[in-house]
Amino acid sequence: MEQIKSLPQMERPREKLQYRGARSLSDQELLAILLGSGTPKVPLHLICENLLEDYQLADIGRMDMDTLCRFKGIGPAKATILLAAAEFTRRMQSGQLLSTERDCYQYLKMLLENQSQLQYILLLISARRELLAFSEAGSVLPDIAWITKLATEAGAVKVLLGRNGWPAFSNAESRYLADLRSACSALGIVCDGLMAVGPERFIMI
Repeated sequence: MEQIKSLPQMERPREKLQYRGARSLSDQELLAILLGSGTPKVPLHLICENLLEDYQLADIGRMDMDTLCRFKGIGPAKATILLAAAEFTRRMQSGQLLSTERDCYQYLKMLLENQSQLQYILLLISARRELLAFSEAGSVLPDIAWITKLATEAGAVKVLLGRNGWPAFSNAESRYLADLRSACSALGIVCDGLMAVGPERFIMI
């Protein structure tokens, strides 16, 4: 993202949100709106780039105050804003019932509908089928140890992995799912499967 002041007015994050909607914003633009401004030494666009250079939004939401303040341009005030936004998101998610595969499909479809590239998303689900959290897992099959760690930390008893893209599943995905189910089972976690999310329907393995 270029320095915000140099952008045409309609391409600036706040104006873009107003006229195109929040889902039109990139991760950097969302951070820019939350943080509001840079510092005398570090402009806002560089703060956002530094945060997202090695981490995704979900990773930033799990950081603590000390970790956030290690980034150039992030002090206690800006770290507090990010921590509050992460907690707000978690509380908004809590209580979302995913009672059926169809419920999971509708939720994943909402998250994936504006994705132009392949994206995997992990859903962490409670014994009551409540959504505990979700995490964007990137464009390749995520590390199984990462999934089981997140599930354990969240207290999830079920996990479901979804993706956009082609409806058919590859042999690599089938083998991966068998390994994921085995790893989850060893921890007392149920892997509900892998869901291919299309515009009108879904397919599960």
